[in-house]
Amino acid sequence: MYRRFIISLLVAWISALHLTASPAPETFTVKGLVTEVGSDMPIPGTAVRLGSDYLWTITDTDGSFVFENVQAGKYELEVSCLGYVTVTSEIEVSKDISGIKISLNENSLALDEVVVTAQKAKDGLSTTHSLGRDALNHLQMSNMTDVAALLPGGKTINPDLTAENSFSLRDGGSSNGNAAFGTAVEVDGVRIGNNASFNGMSGVDTRSVAVENIESIEVITGVPSAEYGDLGSGIVKINTRKGRTPVNVTFSVNPRTYQASVSKGIDLQENNGVLNISAEWARAIKKLISPYESYTRTGITLSYSNTFRKVLRFEAGFTGNIGGMDTKDDPDAFTGEYQKERDNVFRGNTSLTWLLNKSWITNLKLDASVNFNDNLFHHHKYESYASNQPAVHAEQEGYFIAERLPLTFFSDQVIDSKELDFAAALKYNWHKRWDDVKSSLKAGVQWKANGNVGEGEYYKDPKLAANGYRPRPYTDYPFMHNISVYAEEHITVPVAATRLELTAGLRLENVFIKNSLYNNKTTLSPRFNARWELAEGFAIRGGWGITEKLPSYYILYPKQEYRDIQTYGFSHGDQTSYIYYTQPYTVVYNPELRWQRNSNSEIGIDAAFADMKVSLVGFYNVTKGTYNFLNVYEPYSYDILQRPEGFVMPDNPQIKVDSQTGMMYVRGSQDEYWTPMDVKVTDRTFAKSTKQNNGADVKRAGAELVVEFPEIKPLKTTFRLDAAYTYTKYLNEQLSAYYQKGWSHTTLADRSYQYLGIYANGGNDDSVTNGKITHNLDANLTAITHIPQARIIITCRLEATLLRRSRNLSQYNGAEYAFTVSETDNNPTGGNIYDGKSYTAIYPVSYMDLDGNVHPFTAAQAADPDFANLILKSDNIYTFAQDGYGMYMSANLSITKEIGDHISLSFFANNFTNSRPYVKSMATGVGAIFTPVFYYGLTCRLKF
Repeated sequence: MYRRFIISLLVAWISALHLTASPAPETFTVKGLVTEVGSDMPIPGTAVRLGSDYLWTITDTDGSFVFENVQAGKYELEVSCLGYVTVTSEIEVSKDISGIKISLNENSLALDEVVVTAQKAKDGLSTTHSLGRDALNHLQMSNMTDVAALLPGGKTINPDLTAENSFSLRDGGSSNGNAAFGTAVEVDGVRIGNNASFNGMSGVDTRSVAVENIESIEVITGVPSAEYGDLGSGIVKINTRKGRTPVNVTFSVNPRTYQASVSKGIDLQENNGVLNISAEWARAIKKLISPYESYTRTGITLSYSNTFRKVLRFEAGFTGNIGGMDTKDDPDAFTGEYQKERDNVFRGNTSLTWLLNKSWITNLKLDASVNFNDNLFHHHKYESYASNQPAVHAEQEGYFIAERLPLTFFSDQVIDSKELDFAAALKYNWHKRWDDVKSSLKAGVQWKANGNVGEGEYYKDPKLAANGYRPRPYTDYPFMHNISVYAEEHITVPVAATRLELTAGLRLENVFIKNSLYNNKTTLSPRFNARWELAEGFAIRGGWGITEKLPSYYILYPKQEYRDIQTYGFSHGDQTSYIYYTQPYTVVYNPELRWQRNSNSEIGIDAAFADMKVSLVGFYNVTKGTYNFLNVYEPYSYDILQRPEGFVMPDNPQIKVDSQTGMMYVRGSQDEYWTPMDVKVTDRTFAKSTKQNNGADVKRAGAELVVEFPEIKPLKTTFRLDAAYTYTKYLNEQLSAYYQKGWSHTTLADRSYQYLGIYANGGNDDSVTNGKITHNLDANLTAITHIPQARIIITCRLEATLLRRSRNLSQYNGAEYAFTVSETDNNPTGGNIYDGKSYTAIYPVSYMDLDGNVHPFTAAQAADPDFANLILKSDNIYTFAQDGYGMYMSANLSITKEIGDHISLSFFANNFTNSRPYVKSMATGVGAIFTPVFYYGLTCRLKF
């Protein structure tokens, strides 16, 4: 009811603002000129914006620009050009204005102000951090995720392209709730998704993104605009270079990575636009002592941009990467064995922005993109056995004779995944003013489709597939289509001497999956942000909103699993034959599956005084309906055979098996009668199925602080403090079945265990825990020394982890679920499970018998030895003890030096003091090292 009221109020507000009749505002003309500082030469092709979302234009060849039909009011005039420092100034339009002159400085370390840290967006309503080219150059990243170290409380990780790298924003140090999977990544508006992946729900691997052609990165951790969908914890937006540039050549090296790139922005002259070309090569090895496992990235980027008649902005781009992991023939391994992982990417995007500037519309934008991830895993593996091994590949229920694998052979396992994503969007923008009230409405419709056109999982020679392996073609699964519409209003209202900004948006999404139970699912996501500037340099802000993450194919289409049980095996001559009963685990589709949603809220303070800047924000995020799986079981039976008494197995027998009854028949030749084997026993057990599910809520709360201190002018040094405290909690009391294969019947010989337990442990199999709490406090202090006369900037960063605590939980229906036991038996001892001094155990809430009947688990069963196997016990005494580590820290050094206008050198040394303290676990007393090993690198940039 509350949600419906909020949505109705939002729709009514937006409608009232833009449907209310009002007289057409008076309009004026604004003219100006953009030149270069020093030479006073005009700069053509410069982007000029009047208001962040109002009017835009591009300077002519003589550097001039014109805005027509400008509504009266105060605006921010932003002038930006690739290679120059962006200039922002405020102008008031109350009449025609001409003669505005903006001079741009060429970007270099000779300027008084150079930013090499993550900056909060100016006047931003939602928490957003931006990193420009200076910061990226100084960071010397080899992978996109390296920038996470510059976020509040972020920690440096030594570069490693041989391991998957993904973003996970505001996760609190916990992966619960699929935090990384919910972090969206875009390159020039192209979403790098993994919805069509069958390989788990990890975050987007960013190794294939070339880094040297990136101009800026924007990280949104607060409540995002209603324009953004299919995300949970935040979004990372990557913008590549677009515009005229000199030739840029870069060489980078560190102990395990070599990298080189070249780029150029070509002015095609005579208003024919700009063509940007970039190529990058990188190679990283996993271990210095064994350089046979490596990752290679060979990326190329082509982008074209042009503005026609000053009102049509056209952009088109293509990005490709050819590379991946390659494990060569290591002399220390068996000769001929290797492993390759292809990581090829092709992305294309185009956009057309039309500046109409009418009374009913300001801008109209059309976007389209395609993203193709070609990932192929190939393992050429040597196998050797002392005797013939069985290989069961049946895909239907029944009894089958297992195939026999050779004693020695090479197998070729292949996983061919080709994720193909399409997207298109139409965006409408309308800017309007009523005196000092500013209103900006944006609305749009979006379509995206995710699918996988790969051959899937298979062996090149099916006869050599591992025992129990079945092929899985990915092309059998239909595309997932998502159609979204959204509307968002941003209004600025003067309140006495203060200014209030409000943003309210609503997003509606509908998912279509052909021939699926999940077809035609519709959801609504409201979002709000507000900022109240109470005085110059002091503002409070806050936001609340719902975001939604679509499922991956890993959730939509769980892998078909099988249970293969040997019912008979016998030797004849020098051969061995096996009969197996195959039981496919039924994939249970859940028609009640909901899309995972995040409720995001934050409140913050931004202040600037006495040359000091302070930003403090607190957040509270709840991930609802987290994607996971539950185990479901049902009873079934099968026959185990034995040789009839007195029967002698022929040396070269002929064998046939009835796939339905399991009966095996043997004869020595065609002249003999078939002899049936005897049924030794009919075993009854439980068959497992996998069911998609929405798990319990995961709660995350925390605070982020950034303080920028005034410059110490004699030292030309400033200090920056950033810190982040995060708290996470999840408690999953959902009931889930667990059955341990291999347990024996308590009274009948050669039979499987007769009971199955159903536990309130959230599907954690045999774990006695069903929740966890974590606390983390990280802080960084950065000293930035910038000497413009020497064109050098030096940063020394002290990274400290001040608090790291965690504790497992066990609760059910408001009470402790686990109980203390002794090491030798499972009887409750009445102790405290959280004191870390006792073993712990849990009873099942209920149990299932072999007839499929479910019974409550009572004290009678707890005392009955026949049910002892159902009591799950911890492996140690510290399962629920308070865990954590003491404080630890390390220091990093980065230096960037420009030599004239054409050469730049950068050097970094991570943990240059080689601080590697052992910190002991509070629960186990075992020591561990968390600071990175000493690591260094050098980058040379040439510009001509």
